[in-house]
Amino acid sequence: MTGTPSVVQLGMRRERRRPTHARGRPAGARVRHAPTRRVGRVVALAVVVLALALLGTGIWTSNALAPSDGAMQAPAGYTAQQLIFDDQFSGTTVDTTKWNTFLGAQGQRWTGSGLPKPYSGGDPKNNLEYYDPKQVSVNNGLTLTARRAGAGDVGFGPYSWVSGVVTTEGKFSLPTGGWYVQLKAKMPDQSQGMWPAIWFMPGVSGTPTNEFDGYEGGELGKAPNQLGHSDYFSPQGQQQRAWSTGIDVTAGYHIYGFEFIPGRSITAYFDGRQVWQVSASSAITITAEPYEIILELQVASQHAARWHTVTTGATPSASMDVAEIRAYSYPP
Repeated sequence: MTGTPSVVQLGMRRERRRPTHARGRPAGARVRHAPTRRVGRVVALAVVVLALALLGTGIWTSNALAPSDGAMQAPAGYTAQQLIFDDQFSGTTVDTTKWNTFLGAQGQRWTGSGLPKPYSGGDPKNNLEYYDPKQVSVNNGLTLTARRAGAGDVGFGPYSWVSGVVTTEGKFSLPTGGWYVQLKAKMPDQSQGMWPAIWFMPGVSGTPTNEFDGYEGGELGKAPNQLGHSDYFSPQGQQQRAWSTGIDVTAGYHIYGFEFIPGRSITAYFDGRQVWQVSASSAITITAEPYEIILELQVASQHAARWHTVTTGATPSASMDVAEIRAYSYPP
């Protein structure tokens, strides 16, 4: 593809963890036993110390899904043997065997309104941002940062923000027999135009373009940081719905899960709870395609104000943080 991709290809959505050794003591030494009360106090103190240690590691905090918990467990119905993709974003650089730092799909880097390499972008009608690889960072976790374009940035016409994106375009495709993708992430404040997205597009040129947006943030409502949106562009039309997390997703890490089973169903989960589903039993065609993974932090334009929060002159820079992402093949 050259020039500006089509509406669907642009993802316009709705336009939409020491052994202990006993100390030795001299033979025949008298062993003194502490009174029962003292023993009780010692045990209680040990429990407190252990609890504090666990709190320090994030194991017993209210944010039970903090990055310090380590690798995510397989979702219900799946096993480690089905794991086909995993990145915990260790170290300080993007794993280029898995990720690109440009927006694109179906064998193409999307050039938006004529963006040159290494930049990329989508439709400036709905999006204020273009993508610069410098806005993607890894430091034992992935961070995509959106900020206003300013002095020192290359000016690109309608784009007034610069942000980060990663895709598996040309690196990895999900199996056409079905899959489950889950990631542990903390979202930015979405009350002023930030538009975090976890979505999937065919990674092979020539395949039908049945875009699947697993999670989009920034929906209009009384509590934008508690709302999510999912949709699937089926042959029968766009299947979409906004849903509530019931919790502020900017306050900590949560697990977002997406299951795609061709010919049967597409399901979105939040912390293991189903929040959205499209079923073939409802006469919706769910096509088997080699999807790629896209993690992106968009910034909504005024044109998107009908369904999305938008920026103001005081909107600050924001980041979307991902601790880990895993993909599993669907059970045979």
